Amino acid sequence: MAHVRSPQGRKQLRYAGVSLVFVPVGQVLVQFFHWALDWPDPLAVLVTAMILTVPNYLANKLYVWKYTSKENIRTQVLVFWVAAMLGTAFAMTFVTVADAITVNSNAVVQALALFCSQLLGYGIVWVARYIFLDKWLFKVSNHDVEPTPGQLGELHQDFPV
Repeated sequence: MAHVRSPQGRKQLRYAGVSLVFVPVGQVLVQFFHWALDWPDPLAVLVTAMILTVPNYLANKLYVWKYTSKENIRTQVLVFWVAAMLGTAFAMTFVTVADAITVNSNAVVQALALFCSQLLGYGIVWVARYIFLDKWLFKVSNHDVEPTPGQLGELHQDFPV
């Protein structure tokens, strides 16, 4: 319980909370694109990621890390987008495999395979993304301490954009 009450523990809970919002929203969109519009699953996953990446970035930046600085926003967006696309690539790969395996299955089995394969693909990147964002991209806000100008300068040198 002590960890949950610590700043790091609260941040991890906020990170999980953001995912608890975006996973169901994303799943509804993917299933809608697949069943209502008859899109192929990989396309449904890709379009959903394109729609949800910006709001997910903002939720993580502002709510999870409470990082309000507008400094180096291009780098932040680019790095977050690359992480999101990496997760999407994994999800699309697993979805393609699941599609091939369940091609002759009923709709419930296909929907479940789509859901599980997406979770697996995004889940692999989810943990790594937290560590990356916490230790590198939003490092300056780790302990609710404002960075010095020197620290900001060091961070900007890490991401030439």
